[in-house]
Formats: sequence, C-alpha cells, structure tokens
Amino acid sequence: MARTIRASDKPIQSLEGSKIDPALDRRTFLIGAGVAAGQGFSASAMARSTTEPLRPYSRVDAYSHFSSLKFIDFAEKRADRPFVLRPMYERLTTLTDWRERIGLLDKNAIDIHVLVPVPWLEAFPKVANDRILAAQAARTMNDELAAFVAKQPKRFRGVAALPTVNPEVMVAELYRAVKELGFLGGFIAVGPTAKRPDHPDMELLYRALIELDATLWLHPSRPPMPDYVDERVSQFEDWITFGWLHDTTSAMIRIVFSGVFDRYPGIRIVAHHHGALLPTYAKRFDSLLALGEMSGDVLVTKITAYIDHFKKFYCDTATFGYEPKVLEIALEFFGRERVLFGTDTPFDTSGGQYFTAEALRSIQDMAVSADVRTAVLSGNAIKALNLG
Repeated sequence: MARTIRASDKPIQSLEGSKIDPALDRRTFLIGAGVAAGQGFSASAMARSTTEPLRPYSRVDAYSHFSSLKFIDFAEKRADRPFVLRPMYERLTTLTDWRERIGLLDKNAIDIHVLVPVPWLEAFPKVANDRILAAQAARTMNDELAAFVAKQPKRFRGVAALPTVNPEVMVAELYRAVKELGFLGGFIAVGPTAKRPDHPDMELLYRALIELDATLWLHPSRPPMPDYVDERVSQFEDWITFGWLHDTTSAMIRIVFSGVFDRYPGIRIVAHHHGALLPTYAKRFDSLLALGEMSGDVLVTKITAYIDHFKKFYCDTATFGYEPKVLEIALEFFGRERVLFGTDTPFDTSGGQYFTAEALRSIQDMAVSADVRTAVLSGNAIKALNLG
C-alpha cells in the first residue's frame, strides 16, 4: 500500500486489502517495531503461560480476524475466478494458523481473540447472490472457524459470517452458529456492493440478535471501485483508506435513522475502526442536517435526538498505529462502556504484532483513569459479549 506508517523509524505498510512487501524482513521488522510490544507493561505479564489465560480476563481483543483457505477454495471454484488477495492470505499465516495466533496472544499478554472472518462473501458476487451457494459458503467458513476455536477454546471466540442474500438463510446460519457452534454473534459486510443495513431483509436479523442475546459486528467491504466516472479503479488506495471509514459511517447512519435502536433497545452492534468518522465529525453531521432541513430537505424518519442513538454503538480501538488522541475522541463520544480493545489483527506486515503493540500503547497513553483503561482493555467486552 502506498501509505507508510512509521514505528521506531521502521517503515511499515498496512496490509488490509493490499499486497505484502516481499522486501521486508519479518525479523527486522519485529525488532524495529518493538516486538516487546508491552512498552509500559511488565516483563512478567509479557511472559504469561500459553496454557491458561488469567481470570478475570485482563485483555480481550474484541475485533481480530480469521480466514480459511478452504473457504477461498470453495468461493474461487464456484465464482470461477481467482481471489486477488489469495497470495497475501497464504503468506499471512497468523490469519489461518492457530499456533501462531496463540504465540501472538502470549507475546502481548492477551487472554482472548474474538475472531471475525474475512474475506466477506461479497467479494464473490456470484456466490453471495445465490441463496444456495451463499449458505454453503457461510457454513464452510463458520465450520472452519469453529475448528480453529476448538484448538484453544479458552483463548478464541467465534463470530459468524452471515449470508445476507435471503433473510431466512441469514438468520438460520446465525442461529446455528450461536446455538451449535457457540459463537458470540455474526458479522455483516457494509458498503456500496453489500445489502444496506436498513433493507427490509435485515429486520429478521436484528430481531434474532435480541432473541439470541448475540452481538453484530460491522465490517466495511468496498472494493476498489473508481472514485471518478472517467477512471476504471480507485486511485491511491482511496477506496480502503477513507472509503472504508465512509462505508462504516454510512451503515451506522442507516441503522440509526431506520429506528433499529428504538425497536431493539438492547441490541449490541460493533462499528469497526474506532467508530469510523462519527466521533470526530458528529457536530458537522448535526449542523449540516439542520441546514438541510432549513432548505427543505426534511429527514424521512421518526428518530429524534439522533446523536444519542449513534452513541449506542460499540466501537473498537483499531487505529492502525499509535493514536491515543483518536481513542480519546471515541471515548468521549461513545462513552467509557462502549469502547472495546480491538486491533484488526493480523493485517499488518508483522502478522498482527504492530497493530497489537500500537493499540496497547495507545490505550496505555490515553489521558484517562486506570479504571477506564481497564474497562477498555477487557471489562467492556466481558460485559457486552457475556464473557464473564
């Protein structure tokens, strides 16, 4: 990816949706980025045993990723085309190897990884839009994830891939994943090529989440669509760097203004990437909506005090680097109980070490009290995801 992040003067390229730089030596990177990721954390904590996490949990990563090469095999065969990011997924072994993942957890004294599957079904439209194939693909991914979790059930928790092509199929897979596989909930892709979250089909999903006492994770999924009509593809990684933030924000807007939080007050929805644009630009959003109403653009919604509705989302701490101030803004907006430690692991060139280390360092350096820091690192996830 063209954008470069720096840690300890070592250039690092973010990998989520991009190619790995083959010239980057992993050992050199880890040393330069501070593989002893616990800057500000004790050596004893870094040397925790791999066999049993501490209780109560002290660190719960509520938004990390998993994928299955078997799922990619299935999707490529049915879609009759290769998955463009397959080489990256094959090389990013922390994504698919449970032993490497446990090593990452232990290195950073993390008790639990909540695993959200990638790639989303929407990356294969021929599969995602077919009721039978979508159900088979989701089942393949979720069964693979369940097998991964079973290797270390005290350290991993699963989140189900959901086929949104049909509401009954979607909800049936959610029920299976929660009731039979023991998953915490499901995730849906959001973006211009995904089913909008205020589509009538989604009503069954929101109802099922309440019935199951399960959680929904949102993940942006915009492909590299052109940013201008005279171009064929997005330029300069605009589609993923800022396009994905917009897509998550747009999904949150649709959920709020369609009244989801009114109809289902107890619903739990996790917005990726520190709540995207809303924490920073809520006042701009509020002011421009008011200006639009003044000019006759009346909102077609019964929702009032809508900013309060946005504060009902949960968000993670995935900032892709050292960003304590960004996290403070998210905390101020969503409140201390709705920010969850989450890293987006393993989508960096160290297989997740950089994102994990920088998220922990950012949380450590937030200008907040110790009890708020503890809540972010584990307490909020324990309560919201029923991990106690």
